Amino acid sequence: MSKQIQFTEVTLALEFGTNLFGKLKPEIKKRLQAVIDNPCQETWEDTYSIILTFRPVITLWQAVLKVDKNMPIRRRSGDAKWDYVPNSKTIIKAIKEVIFNPTKEQLN
Repeated sequence: MSKQIQFTEVTLALEFGTNLFGKLKPEIKKRLQAVIDNPCQETWEDTYSIILTFRPVITLWQAVLKVDKNMPIRRRSGDAKWDYVPNSKTIIKAIKEVIFNPTKEQLN
């Protein structure tokens, strides 16, 4: 799949994302695009807790956990760096999966 198609699909998916305040704001989408464009400690730290869906609440980290078994279920305590940062392809897959393929809890 081309990078342009993946970009379009994730952009569309984010249009359907919701958090406690309703639709995802442009600044939230910009932060998510930053981690997709450059997955590193800094961008992951800035985005892992962003809520992608509200019912139930699913963060980017939780979405990645659903598609990547390498993702740790706990973060190190304190100011420690993440042991693992998912790559762009995984982040895109996680966002699309949680938004386009809702679980039963999300449908209720």
